[in-house]
Amino acid sequence: HLEARVTDLDGHDVPVGEEGELVIRGDNVMQGYWNLPERSAAAFLVGNASRAGDAWYRTVDVVRMDVDGTYTYVGRRDRMIKRRGYRIELGEVEAGLYRHPHIREAAVVSSTGGDGTPQMTAVIALGAGQRGSVIEMKRFCAAALPAYMVPDRCVFVEVLPKTSTDKVDYQRLLAEA
Repeated sequence: HLEARVTDLDGHDVPVGEEGELVIRGDNVMQGYWNLPERSAAAFLVGNASRAGDAWYRTVDVVRMDVDGTYTYVGRRDRMIKRRGYRIELGEVEAGLYRHPHIREAAVVSSTGGDGTPQMTAVIALGAGQRGSVIEMKRFCAAALPAYMVPDRCVFVEVLPKTSTDKVDYQRLLAEA
């Protein structure tokens, strides 16, 4: 059987209705990565304060458990940042950018600024014949998104880099942005 719970980053259970990471365990959940002890250590929550001795697999999915026991998917922790006291799902910023009538493709990546705070960069491909204006894009973002979700930088490209499965290559974007 499969067990699931919702925890904070330290592995403590979060109250019902609050967001946290979904962790699971059970007979069909792997026990670790073959010959990769560091990766196994990062992927499992072991011996935390609330349930000492348990080994739970960290799914990296952010969920909220409702009072009826239903889990509501919120996003992925690996695409989530905390900035100015707010948790931001980078996909939500992308969804806001797609409301712009001239944006054909958009992706948002986060890096750490010199002061240690997360910096968001919007990488944007506009439709044919459109010219990119950072000032115009900042104005649009200020009107379409909450202030804490406005990207720090806007970079215009012809097309977004893709993986072999035709998904946005966020690793390459991060390296280039």
